[in-house]
Amino acid sequence: MKTALTVEIISVICNIVFLILLINEKKQCWIYGILGSITGAYVFYENAYYSETLLYTFYAFVGIYGYYYWDRNESKNFTIKRTSIFYIVVMILGGALAGLGLGFLMSKTDAANPYYDAMSTSFGILATFLELYKYFVAWGFWILINAYTIWLYGIKDLDFFAFQMVIYTTLSIYGFVSWRKKMVSLSLFINC
Repeated sequence: MKTALTVEIISVICNIVFLILLINEKKQCWIYGILGSITGAYVFYENAYYSETLLYTFYAFVGIYGYYYWDRNESKNFTIKRTSIFYIVVMILGGALAGLGLGFLMSKTDAANPYYDAMSTSFGILATFLELYKYFVAWGFWILINAYTIWLYGIKDLDFFAFQMVIYTTLSIYGFVSWRKKMVSLSLFINC
């Protein structure tokens, strides 16, 4: 069990560095995201959170693509984007349906808390794509997902991951405010 705790701590450190760099729109964030995700997937598998294992494995692959995509678009006008309320509602309904479907599949295994775990996973995948393409709404999803997973990780005594989510929730609020300020300043700059 000591190995899993060490791996959990390494994952948490990498994940926090990832989020700080993401807020600052640094492409190096994806390297830390990959490392944090691979180590996190191991810990979640060891704790029978199979949907989270799939999610963190997904994060690792997205990290590879994210680094490539951000590198390729670095010199272009790669800015923060908005989306309509209609699409936000569609995303919420789609995320909930996907979570229920994944929860049903995971309930056929020995997974711990399969529906709770699956909801975090489905919305985490959604928010990941939104952040990858710099949609501002991603921060709203992350604030809710991270707050929710404090509880999810806490009930499995994944204390370092639960603590990470406290930090993530706080940093997601900061990311929301920071990206909003950038959007406002860019809008004002464009309108001048």
